[in-house]
Amino acid sequence: MSRDLPRRPRRLAVQALVAAGAIAWAAGAAAADAWPSKTITIVVPFAPGGNTDTLARLVSERLGTALKQTVIVENKPGAGSMLGSAQVARATPDGYTLLLGSISNALNQHFYKKPSYDITKDLVPVAQLVAVPNYLALGPKEKFANVAELIGYAKANPGKLSCATTGVGTSPFLSCELFKSMAGVDIVNVPYKGGAPAMQDTMGGQANMVFANEALPFIADKRLQGLAVTTTKRSPLAPTIPAMSETLPGYDVTAWYGLFAPTGTPPAVVDRLAAEVAQVMKDEAVLARLKTLGATPVPTGSKEFTAYVNAEVKRWGEVIRPMNISLD
Repeated sequence: MSRDLPRRPRRLAVQALVAAGAIAWAAGAAAADAWPSKTITIVVPFAPGGNTDTLARLVSERLGTALKQTVIVENKPGAGSMLGSAQVARATPDGYTLLLGSISNALNQHFYKKPSYDITKDLVPVAQLVAVPNYLALGPKEKFANVAELIGYAKANPGKLSCATTGVGTSPFLSCELFKSMAGVDIVNVPYKGGAPAMQDTMGGQANMVFANEALPFIADKRLQGLAVTTTKRSPLAPTIPAMSETLPGYDVTAWYGLFAPTGTPPAVVDRLAAEVAQVMKDEAVLARLKTLGATPVPTGSKEFTAYVNAEVKRWGEVIRPMNISLD
């Protein structure tokens, strides 16, 4: 029996760990069963009127119906999505405060020397929603027939052209800076607090051009002139608009959007959210609305979205560092 004595404490320790794990799992499951018991807020870190805001409201309405609970949208613009995103990163991790995040959240890890949160540590990717190309669009009075003509004029007239972009540190902001770097031109990048005001000023002649992922409807009704899409290939939703890579080989910026929760949110709640979002993204009315926005559904769960976000953070760090852009 003396040889069995040392084993018993080990067995008891293992049993205690198993019991603790079972209790934690049960607590998480109970939390998921009780959730949601109050209003859920989706924070949009941009001004109303842009794609991020439209997508959040589209998802919130259907998600509220599915969860039988009120889901509201709160706009918190500022610092290229940093302000609203940091608010969610610091929120109580209980599933009641979510972020409609985007590629901007990955970019800001490199645009700022001291970002106010870390997307890979402080936020949990819940589900990717869509991918959207940015569009380079001209004001209605501009006369450039293609990207090559625009580049030629910009080289001959450094600093004369201005480009509106939808916020410091956003993918349209990056699209402009990457265009300037690869084309070797001096164009004034004018960041706004959202896509709507950037496009309004371009349509009004205050800016010569705009990079925005909300531009397709305005191009379709001739209020803006579509010059290029920022993805490697032409968009099936706008096949007559050339890809920027046709003039600048290797150019590629694809905007993406998804839901995030604060780190520490119960896994069962994250899984429930991801499952409900997957159903929302199959809704025919949602799909029809996304088409008008020029967005392609990319519904993925938390595990796949996490891997994608981590890859994007790494990829854009390698692109942004040589450009030596700092926003703080």
